Amino acid sequence: MKLRFPLLTTGALLFLTGSAVSQDTPDPKPSVELPKITYPDPVTEAQKEAVGKHREGAQNLAGEQDELAADVQDLIEEQTDEKLIALLEEVEEVMAEVIDSLDETNTGGPTIAAETEIIEKIFEAAKQRSQQSGGT
Repeated sequence: MKLRFPLLTTGALLFLTGSAVSQDTPDPKPSVELPKITYPDPVTEAQKEAVGKHREGAQNLAGEQDELAADVQDLIEEQTDEKLIALLEEVEEVMAEVIDSLDETNTGGPTIAAETEIIEKIFEAAKQRSQQSGGT
């Protein structure tokens, strides 16, 4: 299974630079503590190969996420609204956490939750920007 969260984040970043947002912000969800899952060491060649592919995929995603974080930094520099800057700085902070997780091949629940948080914050930033531009 290949994760494609950076593509979702890319779409959200592109949307942020686009036109008005008409949807309401989703209600914040309560924090849930997910258990850490420890998997057994791979034994068979197929398992070892799968672990290698997983590691490579996670590290590739970390690289893509790092590029997206640079895009967010560029967006921050272009903004003048303090609320929007604060939201984008939060996005950048969570992205850094995701990069670290992916570099360590952690692709489980906490990493997915962090990616979801990034998307929600980008949505909120897009909504803020839309309101600045006179959108609804």
